[in-house]
Amino acid sequence: MCARCNDDAFAQLRGVAACRGEVWAMDVARRYPLARPWPPYEGKAAALARAKVTDLATDLSLLDRLARELAHWAARWWMKHESHGTTTPY
Repeated sequence: MCARCNDDAFAQLRGVAACRGEVWAMDVARRYPLARPWPPYEGKAAALARAKVTDLATDLSLLDRLARELAHWAARWWMKHESHGTTTPY
């Protein structure tokens, strides 16, 4: 996939990845205390993030961008809610 096509596809799918990231963080928050920090995008966390976007594309570089976007939004949700101890987005 050319860089322009990759950018276009990413622009179209980044919202889906962001939403999945927030839902992932909410699911984890229901099972584990928010006092623990969200893991960095590496190892098992990266593999889980990639698994959550494999249905969105076949291009490996696009999948990596989407997985990183998903992980970013999961961490963002987590940091926003860990200080309040809430597990819902409201």
